[in-house]
Amino acid sequence: MATRILVPLDGSPLAEQALGCAHALARGLPAELILFRAVWIPPDVRELLNESAVELNAILAQAKTEADEYLRGLKEQLGKRGLDVRSVVREGPAAEAILEYATREKVDQIVMATHGYSGFKRWTHGSVAERVLQATQVPLLLVRADERGVAQNWQQPAHCRRILAPLDGSPTAEQILPTLTPVVRAMGANLTLFQVPIAYSSGAMTGELYLPLQGVLETAEAESRAYLGAVAGRLAAQGLDVTTATANGSVANCIIEYAEANRVDLIAMCTHGRTGLARWALGSVADRILRAGSTPILLVRAR
Repeated sequence: MATRILVPLDGSPLAEQALGCAHALARGLPAELILFRAVWIPPDVRELLNESAVELNAILAQAKTEADEYLRGLKEQLGKRGLDVRSVVREGPAAEAILEYATREKVDQIVMATHGYSGFKRWTHGSVAERVLQATQVPLLLVRADERGVAQNWQQPAHCRRILAPLDGSPTAEQILPTLTPVVRAMGANLTLFQVPIAYSSGAMTGELYLPLQGVLETAEAESRAYLGAVAGRLAAQGLDVTTATANGSVANCIIEYAEANRVDLIAMCTHGRTGLARWALGSVADRILRAGSTPILLVRAR
């Protein structure tokens, strides 16, 4: 069970949209929240400041003070809601600082928004989140920030009643389950195991939609239901509320459409996995869901 949740922030309201999910996890597991902010002057800016004879150390000290005050304000507000919270400011490029801290302090999970920038550092959470995802072995929950400013009050925990776990039938894809199981149990959530037994694709040259023969489709769907039922049975024996579902079509589109139609609060999946007739890569699927979907997604890098 997770005991330390790292929440990287950059001072912007967009980045703060990750706090609702972090709040829910911290309360449900329970876990300690670590509010984190990186302070950094890029090399090109350093050169300009040097040319202007500006004292870099003074600027960095001021930036750290402002970052610390900002995080302490959030810490106080979250602490009033009964959460265990601490704040940390580190110097360095955002992604590198996040990864170094998460590794050294043995963080159990990272929760961050996929967009957001602010002020002196001006680092975008989109690129930072991507770099963190590529390098970290820590489960990463990404929240798609609403750039219109329409978002749930982060001081209240986000809803997490319905969780969707796409599986492709491989042991690799099932590596999401040990991370996900304590979350489902702590939240009292319903877990839906989801599979696309037949993934439709378009011809590269003609644009023709390749459709399977009816007998092939029926066999694939029967095998998918049997597989999901077996996995669901193992999880139900652990006291979890588990259901299953399938759909045929583009894998990413099927996941997104199911999540939206069924008001899924969280999608959880490994970032790699291939198997059998469907043979869909979870790495590329996760990327497409991040770009096209709006549901928060918990990603575990497969080993």
